[in-house]
Amino acid sequence: MTLNVLSNRYAVAVPVTQSDVALRAGVSRALVSLVFRDATNVSDQSRARVLLAAEELGYRPNMLARSLASKKVRTIGVLLNDITNPFFVSMYVELSDAAQDAGYDVLVGPGLRSVAQERTLLGTLLGHRVAGLILISPLMKASELNRIIAGYPAVSIARDMNLDGADFVTNDELVGARLGVRHLVDLGHERIVHLSGGFSRSAVHRKRAFLRAMSELGLAGSARVIEGDFTEEAGRSAAREIIRCRADETAIFASNDLVAVGAMGVLEASGVRVPEDVSVLGYDNSVISDLQMISLTSIEQPLRDFGRASIRLLLERIDGERDTRVSLEFEPRLIVRRTTARRAIR
Repeated sequence: MTLNVLSNRYAVAVPVTQSDVALRAGVSRALVSLVFRDATNVSDQSRARVLLAAEELGYRPNMLARSLASKKVRTIGVLLNDITNPFFVSMYVELSDAAQDAGYDVLVGPGLRSVAQERTLLGTLLGHRVAGLILISPLMKASELNRIIAGYPAVSIARDMNLDGADFVTNDELVGARLGVRHLVDLGHERIVHLSGGFSRSAVHRKRAFLRAMSELGLAGSARVIEGDFTEEAGRSAAREIIRCRADETAIFASNDLVAVGAMGVLEASGVRVPEDVSVLGYDNSVISDLQMISLTSIEQPLRDFGRASIRLLLERIDGERDTRVSLEFEPRLIVRRTTARRAIR
């Protein structure tokens, strides 16, 4: 998979070329070109050698070059909210795989939680003549996005902005909150604090889902919220507040895995053991949650389902098959690891 980026802050992976495939297969560059143009004057044996070499090298045909030759654009633009967040990187990988399966290349705009940067990246994506856009939890206001992407096929992931001509794909926040809260309550925890992701629409939905899940179990009075954002530093700040206030919560329900990991670092450095003293639950089940030194219990968002559904919806719009708006919700699931345990008797 080739990672095409729009910022020189990140290295651009060097793609495997047809010349590389020719060298591996021991054939001419011209023969490789014939194979990938599905020419009929190639023997089965030669075709098999070329395809095997391509598979070994991870070669993918250049869809942008093909699109220019055929006058049909076969590139999709993807705008990431935060390239440093493993959730967004994993989401990009799933989108890229699904797009390539459909014969499309992907151009990514790697944001760093900056509205101004998002604005610039979005303009650059559109300047590259992409066929459609996928926006992963954008920070920009819906009114501005509507003005910029008017007329473009688009899908928004994780943040429902009611954009004109854009579909929406997300996970069911209430199901995720219920899974997490029920897990902690089953372990004996009643005083649970939610480390909020801030005041974006997705963060507010997650916070409200947590409060509703607590209320449904008769624990509304035991719920507390500490506002922050979706960063590791926000988790560290929240943990310092918990320690400073000598709070009696025995469990933390973090708004994402980065927040959870940030909180865990401060807690353990201060002598608060996880999970013996405080259980910690994350959200996303990103790659960091499965690291052996972390082993974070987390709510998993079905990223593969997100990716395939988003590409399918976008291509329906690109191909003119549909102009009605579609919203899809997928159910998350609980992944239990070492950071949650039965509440200690105090």
